[in-house]
Amino acid sequence: MPSAEKKSAILMTCGSFLVVGGAVMVVFWPTIFFAQLKSMMTLTPTSTSFEIWRDVPIPMYLECFMFNVTNVDDILAGKNVTLEVEELGPYVYKESHTKKNITWNDNGTVTFYNERFWHYVPEMSNGSLSDMIVSINPIVATVAYVMRHQPTILRVPVDVFMRMYHDNMFISANVSDWLFDGIDDPILDIAQRFPDLPITIPYDKFGWFYTRNGSLEYDGIFLMNTGENDFSQLGNLEKWKYSNRTEFRDQCGDVRGSTGELWAPELGQPEITIFAPDICTYMNLAKVGPTRIQGIDGVLYAANESLFDNGYRYPNKACYCDEVRDDNCIQSGALNVSSCRFGAPAFVSQPHFLNSDPYYPKKIKGLSPNEDMNFQLALEMYTGMPLRVAAQLQINLLVRHIRGFSLNNQLPDGDTLVPMFWFRQEVRVTDEYARLARFALNLRSGLPYGFYALTVIGVFLLVGGIFILMRKLLKTTDTSPILESPHEEIQ
Repeated sequence: MPSAEKKSAILMTCGSFLVVGGAVMVVFWPTIFFAQLKSMMTLTPTSTSFEIWRDVPIPMYLECFMFNVTNVDDILAGKNVTLEVEELGPYVYKESHTKKNITWNDNGTVTFYNERFWHYVPEMSNGSLSDMIVSINPIVATVAYVMRHQPTILRVPVDVFMRMYHDNMFISANVSDWLFDGIDDPILDIAQRFPDLPITIPYDKFGWFYTRNGSLEYDGIFLMNTGENDFSQLGNLEKWKYSNRTEFRDQCGDVRGSTGELWAPELGQPEITIFAPDICTYMNLAKVGPTRIQGIDGVLYAANESLFDNGYRYPNKACYCDEVRDDNCIQSGALNVSSCRFGAPAFVSQPHFLNSDPYYPKKIKGLSPNEDMNFQLALEMYTGMPLRVAAQLQINLLVRHIRGFSLNNQLPDGDTLVPMFWFRQEVRVTDEYARLARFALNLRSGLPYGFYALTVIGVFLLVGGIFILMRKLLKTTDTSPILESPHEEIQ
């Protein structure tokens, strides 16, 4: 059996090792965890995040809700009635994203295209793609909007020409044509044959997502930060379509924010920024508070009344109001995106004019906004993992009475923002990724308790070793004679 001295040495050595090791790991574990997380999330060809970012594996769905105008006959009869709409849908498409033409740059950025596909899911939809939708003819509204600054002497012949092909400003088409397949219009055929016209429409049909399904270049080319040089900038855009500016003036034209797929760890800052290519600008979402999804604690961010303000309520948003382009800036709650929609009088708002000025919904019957329609994003703050995304926006057409353009002046109110459709692009973390997130978070929060336990065990071992050593020393002292026997000395 080992001697007491050896037992004491073993216990004290092991105890010291556990005390020092446990204490050091308790202190440095957050740094170690963050370093490992950074290594996994920084975008490189070999990082864990790359495959997830390149081909997003989480199911995504696009839900489209169409607005059908129900009182066209009364309007065309000249009755002074309010425009009435009914909401149809949702018409649901499964969506997939793939990054293409990926180029890694030396300055910690990556260049890529985002190729997207949509596939109709009838079992998740309420209705059929053959459902007929009656609404404002976007071609008529666009021609009138583009001609509004021209002299009346030029508008009148254009109006006469338009009436050769259109009886009124409304059009009926099925859902499929409105969205992806496109609507035929003779005006577009003529515009294709005469490229010198003041209206530039590079399509032979009109559809809200026409030519977009499977297109490589529709969304434009992106230059994004990989987080290699500054991890806090992970996923943030540096340029879009080769520029760090869009058509909006001042800071409203900055290309900034995340595309929504990669986020550096968020620590509960008061707002986050998302860049939306569809509207050629960024959106700020304000912090709402804590949320819990799939057993994971996160922070919920959502849009509020400042989202599409143009200076009416928030002076720093005044750069979204361009009086030269807009004639006179309309009320808060709708963003003019005509400059990135080939001159069409397209305005973006929240669904059913949620959080908008009452000026808009009071001109439309059939709207019922509620908070479930709000643009929301939930993030897990330590890993930056999106727990839920509900991107919800509404597309509207501005119809203004234009002198000399009678075809466009058939609505009773001469300044109406007509809702065309709204969509919800929703992503929720799956069970598989939720388990991975919970495992990572349990490691982050649970391992320090293990290190504390090792430290305590080390203390016990160290105390045990000291106790054995002291006991041995005391025992040796008690059994040793104070004076040696004289007889033993003689022998």
